Amino acid sequence: MADDGMLLNFEVGSGPIKPQVKFKGGRWRDRKQAEKSAREASGLSEPKSTTEEDSQRSSKRQRTDNNDFDYRPMARQGPRERSYGGDFSTNQSRGHHSDFRKTNGQVISKLFSFNPAQVTELDNKAEEWTAPEATNAPLSDNFASLTISPRLVEELGKLNLERPTAIQKKVIPHMLSNSADAFVQAETGSGKTYSYLLPVLHRVLLLSERGGAQIHRDSGVFAIIVAPTRELAKQTHTVLEQLIRPFPWLVSTAITGGESKKAEKSRIRKGVNFLVATPGRLADHIDNTKALNLSTVRWLILDEGDRLMDLGFEDDLKKTIDELKKVDVSDKLADGTLLKSLPERRVTVLCSATMKMNVQKLGEMSLADATFLAAEKEDNAAQNDEDTAGKAPAQLHQSYSIVPAKLRLVTLISYLKSTFSRRGRTMKAIVFISCADSVDFHYELLRDPNNAEVPTPLTKDAESVAKTVSKAAYITSPASPEVVLHRMHGSLSQPVRTATLKSFSACKLPSLLITTDVSSRGLDIPSVDLVIEYDPAFSFADHIHRVGRTARAGRPGDALLFLLPGTEEGYIKLLQTSAPPTPQPYDSVLQKGMMTKLEFPVETSAAIIDGQNYHDKAETLQLHIEQRLLMDVKRLELARNGFKSHIRAYATHIKEERSHFDISELHLGHTAKSYGLREAPGGIGGGVERKTKKRPFKGSTRDRGKDGGKDGCKDMSRDREQQPMDERSARDVIKMKSMMLMKSGADEFNIG
Repeated sequence: MADDGMLLNFEVGSGPIKPQVKFKGGRWRDRKQAEKSAREASGLSEPKSTTEEDSQRSSKRQRTDNNDFDYRPMARQGPRERSYGGDFSTNQSRGHHSDFRKTNGQVISKLFSFNPAQVTELDNKAEEWTAPEATNAPLSDNFASLTISPRLVEELGKLNLERPTAIQKKVIPHMLSNSADAFVQAETGSGKTYSYLLPVLHRVLLLSERGGAQIHRDSGVFAIIVAPTRELAKQTHTVLEQLIRPFPWLVSTAITGGESKKAEKSRIRKGVNFLVATPGRLADHIDNTKALNLSTVRWLILDEGDRLMDLGFEDDLKKTIDELKKVDVSDKLADGTLLKSLPERRVTVLCSATMKMNVQKLGEMSLADATFLAAEKEDNAAQNDEDTAGKAPAQLHQSYSIVPAKLRLVTLISYLKSTFSRRGRTMKAIVFISCADSVDFHYELLRDPNNAEVPTPLTKDAESVAKTVSKAAYITSPASPEVVLHRMHGSLSQPVRTATLKSFSACKLPSLLITTDVSSRGLDIPSVDLVIEYDPAFSFADHIHRVGRTARAGRPGDALLFLLPGTEEGYIKLLQTSAPPTPQPYDSVLQKGMMTKLEFPVETSAAIIDGQNYHDKAETLQLHIEQRLLMDVKRLELARNGFKSHIRAYATHIKEERSHFDISELHLGHTAKSYGLREAPGGIGGGVERKTKKRPFKGSTRDRGKDGGKDGCKDMSRDREQQPMDERSARDVIKMKSMMLMKSGADEFNIG
C-alpha cells in the first residue's frame, strides 16, 4: 500500500498526567467558566496569542476589556430596547444577565452590576423632613361638649379618649339631631368608627334614661353595621363591646364568614341590639334566619364603602338594602314601648376614605338626600380630581426607595435590621406583600428555625398561632435581640387570623407583621411605627389605606415604598398628590443595615469575612440565602410558588396604573434573585395554556414543542433577546405574555 504521507505523533510529557475535573450541574456558562479557570490554575493550557484566539472565536463571543468572555447574544432590535446601568462600561444590553466572580471555589453572580439604570434623579440636597401639624389629631374640645351621654364620656375616658377628632365633631352632632342619610368622608385613622357608634348608642340609651331598663336584648336590632372584611368587623364589634360594657341590658354580636352559622343563629334568636356583619353572611341570615326581625332597624351603616365594592359585594349589599326597604319601620316595640328618641325613618350612613365611581354607585343605591360630611373646611368640601384619590395624614412621613430587582431581598432585610436597631422604644412594623404564597415564603425565610417558642400571654390562642407567630432571624440586633414575627393572609382560617392579629396587637416585644391587603383596611393596631410596602398596592386607594395603619389619631408614623427602576418610577407622581415623598437611596439602606453584625440561623459555606464592605456583605447574604434554599426543599418550593404568584399578581394592577407596572418590562431572572432563586422557574402560566384547545397563533411558545407551555415565559424572554422583530411581532409577544399571566392568576394568589 502506498504511503499517504500522514504522520501521527503522540508525545507525552515527562510530568505526571493529571486527571481532568468534570464539572456537573449548574448553568452551562458557569460550568464553562469554571473549567477554564481550572485549566488555567493547573497550567495545562498555555495562553494563545491574541490574534490566533480571536480568529477562532465565534462572532457572538467578543472579547471584553477585562479579558473575560462575554456570552452576550446579539443586541435586540426593535422599539423596546432599553439601556441598563452597572459597574462596568461593557454593560449595554439586557442580554447579559449577570457577571460572575470566584469566591471560596464557587461561582456566584454579582448583585450590583448589570442592573437597570435609575431614571429619577435623587435630590441629595433635600432638607430633612419635619412633621407638620397632624390632620387627624384630636381637637381642643372634649366629648362632653358634643352633648352625648355622660356615661359614654366616662367610658371614653377609660379608653384614654378625651377629645374628638375633626370628623367626629362633624358627624356626631349631625346624627344626634337629624334623621337624614349621610356620606362620611375622612382620611384613615381619623376616628370614623366612634363618629357613628357614639350617636347611635346615645339615642338608644335615651330610651332607658329614667332608670328603668325598658330596652333589653330581645327588643330588636336597632343598628346594622356592615364591614368589608372579617378583621374589620371583629374590630368594630370589639370597640362596640367596650362602649356598652356599663350597659348590660344592651347586647351586640358579630356575624362573619368562617364562623359557625348555627351559633350565630342561636345568638340572633336570643336577641341582639347591634349587629356587626360582613355582607355575604348578613345576606345569608336575611334569607334563612327567620328570627332576624328588620322592623326595628333604624341605622344601616356601610363602613369602608370603596372596599365593599372592590371586593364584589354589590349583589349582597343590594339584597340587604332592598329587604330593608320592603319592611315598614316600627314606631314601638311588641311590649308597647315607644321608640321616640330614635329616628323616624331608617338612616343610612356610608363611610369611605375615597370618592371613586363605585362608591358613588353604592351611594345612589343606598342613600336618599344624603348630607356630605368631611373633615375639611366648608370651602374645601367640594371634591376635585386630586381629592378623589384620598390623602394620607399630614404627619405621616412617606418615603420611597428605587431598588433593582436583584437587590430587593437583601435591601428589605437591611432596612428591617436597621429599623429594629433603634434603642429606647418597642418597634412595630407591617410589611405588605402582594400575595399569600409570597407572604408564606418571606415568613419561613425570616423566622428562626432553631427557636420557635414565643412568650405570649394569649395561652388559649397558642395552638392557633403555632404556625403564624415565631421568633425572627436575620433582622435582630443588640438593641432588639428578640423580634417576634407574624404572618397573616386570607388563605388562613378565621380563628388563626383572629388569634394572629390579637397576638400582634398585644405583643410587648419588637414585632413584625408580614401580610397581604387583608390587613390594609380599617384595622386600628396600636403603636404601629412603620409600614413597608414591599410590593406596591394594586391601586393608589389601597396604598392610602395601607399607609393608614400608622400615623393614626395624631400620632407620627413612617411608610416606605419599594419601586423598581424604569416604568415604576412614574408612580412617584401619584405619591406627590398625597404628600411629597422623600427619596431614600438603597445604597444608604444597605450601608446602614450592614453596619451591625450579620448572624445566619443556618450554617452554609457563605460567611461574613472581617473587613468586607457592605457590597460584599450583601452578596454574601444573598449567596447564603441561595445556598440555604438549595439545602431546604420545603423553603425552595415556597420560594418558587411565591415567585410565580408574585408574577401573576403583578399583572393585576388597575388599568389606570398599569402603565407604571408593565408586566412586559419585568425582568424574570432578576426578580427570581429576590426570592433566593438562581434562575426563574418555568410554568408560570403553562398549566392553563396546555389545556386550551385554541389554535396557537404564530410565534407562540406552544409552536416549539410539548414543553413550550412549561417554559413559556423563559423562552419568550430568550427569543426577544436573540431574534430581531418588527413592532407588530413584539406587541404580539407582550400581549401573549400578559394574557397567560392574567388567565392563570385568578386562583393562585390571595389579596385578602
